[in-house]
Amino acid sequence: MQELFEKLSEKIIKEEDLLLLVEQLELIKKFIFSHPEIPLSEKLKNKIDENLRKEIKKLEEEKILPSSPEEQFSFFEKFKNFLLKIPKIKLEIAFEPNDEFILTLDKWFKENLGKKLIFDIYVNQKIVGGVKIEYQGIWRDFSLEKEIEKIYGRVQ
Repeated sequence: MQELFEKLSEKIIKEEDLLLLVEQLELIKKFIFSHPEIPLSEKLKNKIDENLRKEIKKLEEEKILPSSPEEQFSFFEKFKNFLLKIPKIKLEIAFEPNDEFILTLDKWFKENLGKKLIFDIYVNQKIVGGVKIEYQGIWRDFSLEKEIEKIYGRVQ
């Protein structure tokens, strides 16, 4: 199941993506027990994000998603718990990143740390350039703000 959850969470990169998916999973769980004779993907039409609904339909068609409401509820609860355990990394940068930049970051961190991370990105123009990073409670400052302060401190 771990492998399936990893595949389903591939597109979750930012904290906002994670929160939105968790919210959608909670909504899905509300519909599981109503009308058990109707496939879950049908019950969810116009209730959740269409791409997510299509993924659920695909899981149903491939007989990956359990058929009983109790097992479905458990499946989505386990998936939510899996998502909430993905490590988060806080990045403070000077600009609003575009999707391409975020995908590049995601790829770099996967290659260099060997695991998936969720990015919590803050924009702070005072840092001028570079980045401030917090990961597992440890802060590192690779910003130009820090370098400018060093230079400015030497001049005075």
